[in-house]
Amino acid sequence: MKLRTSLPMLIGLLLLTCGSAQAEGELMVMPATTRVFNNHEQKVTVKNMGDAPLYLSISLQKVMNPGLVPETKVPLGELEHPGMLASPERLTLGPGQTRKVSLKSLFEPVEEELYRLYIVPVRSLKVDDAPKDKITAPMSVSIGYGVLVRHMPAPDKQHIGWSHHCDAGAITLVNTGNVRHVLSDVGKIGETVALFPGIPQHFPGKSLSLRDNDQARTLDCL
Repeated sequence: MKLRTSLPMLIGLLLLTCGSAQAEGELMVMPATTRVFNNHEQKVTVKNMGDAPLYLSISLQKVMNPGLVPETKVPLGELEHPGMLASPERLTLGPGQTRKVSLKSLFEPVEEELYRLYIVPVRSLKVDDAPKDKITAPMSVSIGYGVLVRHMPAPDKQHIGWSHHCDAGAITLVNTGNVRHVLSDVGKIGETVALFPGIPQHFPGKSLSLRDNDQARTLDCL
């Protein structure tokens, strides 16, 4: 009799323990891509969809070779003249809680610049002013988000254009405007290419097919 009574209670306790162990925060970030203009603060929404608190580390990095793979990124603190700031640098989100991360432009860029806003859950955040006799847990990083941030010139100062020239056995695409221009179905594999100002892209061969605003074109270097 005791066994029959104890067994369901034991199973219930085990299920309760397993449910508690699986409780965790779940991060949602919107939007995935945003544009920032000077004198206009932009917001990125972060929400905890889970049932446990989330501790978030927030950082901004500039992409030095936009449109190319792999990206070369530089943390904001290493830039002599960063174009924008993100705040706050840390956030705590309770279950179901929503907060905003602010992106503020520091000047108006002449040409479009690209940044990545990283919002990463961590199991514990190091306290800078913790007493020396206290042990602080090391930072443990989980999967987060890298929001694409386009730092833009004013709309009335934007202009779009591109050209190509022939190199030795290759065709080079060049952005002649001051904002990103996207070409689709480029080359034999039909890739999508984002051309940024000051970042030419090279394609081997003497002929290159592509689509520009849904218009098919073929570039020849004969």
